[in-house]
Amino acid sequence: MVYVRSRKFCCCLPVRFGVFCESLIGIAIGGLFSVGGWIVVHDMLKGTLNPPLSGTEKTSAWILAVVSTIVLLISLGGLVGSIWKRLSLVSLYAGAITFATVLDIAAGVFVIFQLFHGAGASDISKCEQDAANRGQVNQDFTNFACNAGFKTGRAIVVVIYVLFWLFQIYGCHIAFEYVGQLKEERSGNDYEKNNQVQNVTVVAPAYAPPPPNQYAFAAAPNAMGPKY
Repeated sequence: MVYVRSRKFCCCLPVRFGVFCESLIGIAIGGLFSVGGWIVVHDMLKGTLNPPLSGTEKTSAWILAVVSTIVLLISLGGLVGSIWKRLSLVSLYAGAITFATVLDIAAGVFVIFQLFHGAGASDISKCEQDAANRGQVNQDFTNFACNAGFKTGRAIVVVIYVLFWLFQIYGCHIAFEYVGQLKEERSGNDYEKNNQVQNVTVVAPAYAPPPPNQYAFAAAPNAMGPKY
């Protein structure tokens, strides 16, 4: 058995443990968001969602449901691969979470773009209308409060997205590190097997056996008397 140094992340933790943990996290998060996303999509298709979603919000709901389901499935594969050290499953998991990360970043950029360009005016107008319905007649204060609240919420959403993306990218790095470690272990085991086959030595007998049906001391080297 060839010893291969375990690769680490966060200075001291083995990458195998990292893949195991991030697979569990992916199963939990992917399962939660996929269930919630598909419930929203189901209600949206039946027309029972109240209040109804806009076209942009419907697109976001579909993206959330599909991406979360992909994360759930590939996390299951990563969990199995990390437990039984299956290079094929871990490689598939590393590639899949990278692809899912790219999709998630694209979806997040789309949502953030809508926050800064599409949904802001309508949300602020809705906030002002709600304030007017509650009897708040100071229009300047209402407009300031609604704008400040929307900008603060928008900044929090952006920070959460960025932190989540950094976490995902680091998770991809851990997964590919574990793929490299498994490849080293497989290469070392193959090298050891090849050396065991090449080091087999065939030992010849000390003397040649006599021909069949012939007395062993009848040959000239073994017979008494003159040697011819």
